[in-house]
Amino acid sequence: MLLHPPTLLVATSASLVIASAAAAAIGVRQRLRRGVWWWIAANLGLAASLTCHALVERDDMLAPLASLLALQWPIVTLAGMRRFFARGEHAVPPWVDWLVLALAGIAAAGAAVAPFEWASPAQILAVAMMILTLHAAIAVGRLEDFATTPALKALLIGLVCSAALQGAWFGLAASPLAAALGSTDVALAALLAPATTALLLPQLSLVLVHERNVAQLRASQRKLRHLVEVDPLTRLPNRRHFHELAGKVVQPAPELATVLVFDVDRLKHINDVLGHSVGDEALRQIGTALRETLRRRDVAGRLGGDEFAAVLPRTREADAAAAVARINARLDDRQVAPRIARVKLNVGITQMKAGESIADALRRAEILLETARDEARRKAADAAAIFAAVAGREVETVAAALEGKATAAHPPVIASASSHSLIPVGEVMIGAPAG
Repeated sequence: MLLHPPTLLVATSASLVIASAAAAAIGVRQRLRRGVWWWIAANLGLAASLTCHALVERDDMLAPLASLLALQWPIVTLAGMRRFFARGEHAVPPWVDWLVLALAGIAAAGAAVAPFEWASPAQILAVAMMILTLHAAIAVGRLEDFATTPALKALLIGLVCSAALQGAWFGLAASPLAAALGSTDVALAALLAPATTALLLPQLSLVLVHERNVAQLRASQRKLRHLVEVDPLTRLPNRRHFHELAGKVVQPAPELATVLVFDVDRLKHINDVLGHSVGDEALRQIGTALRETLRRRDVAGRLGGDEFAAVLPRTREADAAAAVARINARLDDRQVAPRIARVKLNVGITQMKAGESIADALRRAEILLETARDEARRKAADAAAIFAAVAGREVETVAAALEGKATAAHPPVIASASSHSLIPVGEVMIGAPAG
């Protein structure tokens, strides 16, 4: 051998300690996650095994300890991976890892204390290390995040190469060349094969921690973007985001898109009678009705207050009117107080023109909305006036009849509840309870 085996083992051990310490120092600044300390502990245990094996020639009692410290590396590393990627069920149960380690440790330590006649301690150690490495490789390949994490794929390649090298050295130990090489060289290969993979583990651990930090940062950015772009009450895009989305969906054919503008009829009355919490629930139900009724390619948003808007690409006004009818039908199923303060929508519908912006189309739809709202309220006022006139004539007729009957027979007797018979069917009076 060109290299002195104990010197090579000590040098490799020192390299493992330095690499693990550097990874730990960098990782602490980046907030080490669960599982990382297991990888560092596995590397330090393997480094201690290499040092103990280098001193075996001076003290035979270190041989079982060196074997156990070496065999723990694949399983402890795998345990750290399981904790780092803790989501989902494990294809290989964790208890199987420790069972395989226990059996391999008993065999290797027993061979070091009382060598078998049919196999040397170095051969037993090589076989045990190869089995544990293959077990760890299979378990790593079955982790849920394996397909999306390049670092896990790199670790799997390292474990497979390590197991292949250990198998090659085991075959060499069983060949006639084993006597010429010596048992120390076979054990040396069984230890150095996982050490080469262990030297890559600190770098892989930093990559994994960085990937997890970047994933969480992107998730936080998505949440912040959602808070900025989505109205929290109705879960619809706010005004700015609505304009952004609407401009994109109508860009291919603006003249084929229809713009709708909604507002809630007499929302202030709902808030005054039932409270702002019921008013907020009414707005929430409007948002739900829009999301459940419109198509995936349609865009709806809350412009502010009680005003909503929607853009329906490749839709004519007649089809948009049918969509409004579906929205009203869905909203009728979600009324918060149908007998006291019914939620109704005022709608303005307009077809976009070629070259027209979303803002201009919304202004035209708002004008139509105001016109339709004023017309509806004028009709409601006229109907109320007619109803009041008819009700007044009925009251006069009943009063005259009662007066004539009283003068003819007995003095008039008017019941305290007689006025309630004049309330039209379907009307509900809001006020202080009678008593």
